[in-house]
Amino acid sequence: MAKFDINKRIGSSGTHRQTVEAQTYRQEGEYFVFYTNGGSTKVLTVAAKHVQTIDEAPDA
Repeated sequence: MAKFDINKRIGSSGTHRQTVEAQTYRQEGEYFVFYTNGGSTKVLTVAAKHVQTIDEAPDA
């Protein structure tokens, strides 16, 4: 499973930052939704207005 960094490269304070472990993600209307189990289980939902970048995190 991959890890995705949300807004990691954004330097301003007050910015929502998070790392999530998921297989995939997609935008659904006004939200980004992260999934596991082949897209059948939602892991995280984030309002798109709070997301500027989504990057795949390097393996640790």
